[in-house]
Amino acid sequence: MSVSLASIDDTEKSASPAPPKSGAQPERLRSLDIRTTGHPLDPGNMGSIIKPAELVDVVEISSLNRTELVLYNQLLAHAWNDMAPGKVYRLPKAVLRGSHESNDRLHEAFDRLMGAFAKVRYRDPRTGRALTTRINLLGPNTEEDEDQGSFYYTFHESLFRILENSHTWARLKSEIMYLLRSKYSIRLYEMIERRINMHAQSESFTVDDFRAHLGVPDDKLPRYADFNKHALQPALEEINQLTDYVVTVAAVKRGRTVEKLQLTWLKKSPEALKSAADERSRSRIGRSVRRHGKIEVIV
Repeated sequence: MSVSLASIDDTEKSASPAPPKSGAQPERLRSLDIRTTGHPLDPGNMGSIIKPAELVDVVEISSLNRTELVLYNQLLAHAWNDMAPGKVYRLPKAVLRGSHESNDRLHEAFDRLMGAFAKVRYRDPRTGRALTTRINLLGPNTEEDEDQGSFYYTFHESLFRILENSHTWARLKSEIMYLLRSKYSIRLYEMIERRINMHAQSESFTVDDFRAHLGVPDDKLPRYADFNKHALQPALEEINQLTDYVVTVAAVKRGRTVEKLQLTWLKKSPEALKSAADERSRSRIGRSVRRHGKIEVIV
């Protein structure tokens, strides 16, 4: 893939909020009109990531793990304020690997993302018909082999065409995303941020749809009891401890069978908001104990 080097300074300038456009404003804002803010690629700083509803609700055909999901959100955030068909984006690998000294995890994550297929559901803006497109989440990309080299990547033009007509999005707080230790927690957090400004405060899903939203592979945790214990409940506990929302999921049964899951979300009270902010500033060590209200005994 032939690419031209763009300076990191230029990229950072493009990540600042765009000035208001003169003239008449569109009746409905597009997701692409909303800007990322702050430093979303730096876990030590605050920032926001814009993720359109079509990618929040994406159904993973190739399941991603937590590292790969975070990496994809980083790549999306870096490109977002300058999204254009055919554009090549550059990021130093040192930025993406974070505190890890080796690029080994990055190599594997790049390979997995390149091979990741997903189903993107949306409506045709001309006909209003519901459509599903099966697509690679990442377009052609190139990696410089040197440890301090850069990663060059693109998004498929067909994905860009879908996002051009997106009008619903999640604004993810990057500092929360980095703190969440489970992929299921991150996916649940994306679901809430995508819905938090809706008039409704609850939504029903079939169990299969909820599993798909969390990115649970079809062959993993097939029994509801296992899915609830190992994926859903741990995600809820993290979300309720670290985010600004109170989130519940109620099982609606027919007989002994769980027929639907009722997702409910509310903004926390001022006292609970402060408690969540305090927890986010504390060390990860002991967080699980604090979450479950257990007492640590130091011997």
